[in-house]
Amino acid sequence: MKLRTRIFSACFGVVLVAFLASGLTVCLIAQPRLVVQKPFGYQVGDVIEQEVFVLDKQMQKRPLLSLFDKEAKVVVLSLLGGAAKTTPSDKAHRGPLWCEDSFDDLSVQRALISHFRGQPVQFIAIAIPPVFNSAPYGFPAGVFVKKGEDDPEFISNAQEFIAATETQSATGLLPFREVFYDPKFRIGIKTDGPDVTPEYGPAFAWQGKLKWHLDLRKYGLPSIWVVRPGGSIVREPFFANDYDSDPPQLPYEFKDLKDAIEELLAEGSR
Repeated sequence: MKLRTRIFSACFGVVLVAFLASGLTVCLIAQPRLVVQKPFGYQVGDVIEQEVFVLDKQMQKRPLLSLFDKEAKVVVLSLLGGAAKTTPSDKAHRGPLWCEDSFDDLSVQRALISHFRGQPVQFIAIAIPPVFNSAPYGFPAGVFVKKGEDDPEFISNAQEFIAATETQSATGLLPFREVFYDPKFRIGIKTDGPDVTPEYGPAFAWQGKLKWHLDLRKYGLPSIWVVRPGGSIVREPFFANDYDSDPPQLPYEFKDLKDAIEELLAEGSR
């Protein structure tokens, strides 16, 4: 009797273990995997694509990576709103740039350029016109997004925007050695966005990737990327300084950028 009991217990134990193992397998198979999709846009560890381009002051396409100085160890990309033809008449407006936050942020960038003068740090400015609300700043409504690049009206207004920004550069307001342009705001407008219509013109897979995915502002200007000379993204950009809020909301200041640049310089010298 004891022998039968032992045999039964052993058999029952084997069956129970097999059942539990089978059930566990079923449960593991049945549970869906948590899939975290990568946010749109460049992330830490990505490399800026060779196809990304901007325009020079003659409106000639220039691959962004081709602008990087081979001697530089750190490249600082400054995305900002460029000059306005006119400023809104219904309110006070600070400075000659259409984007007031970009104007206010120039003090930070001027201090950085002065601090790192003579060091292997390159500063590249990319100026963007008021593509979403151009009329208050002296440009015809929709001219930058609803006119193709071959349209005479687009060309003339892009040229005027560039000329006005170059004037501010010549006066020293813009502290950069050279300014480049993105009159279609391709670095910030995604291809599936509402502004990319047949009238917009050619759209490219890299569009919008230099607008940080956590930046909820319409333009996302100003924003500053600190990258490696080969275009490697090593940290999230500095963004969302809001000088109009009360009190001003400034997620980054001169010291934050200085420390980030110096950290990369130190890594490059090891």
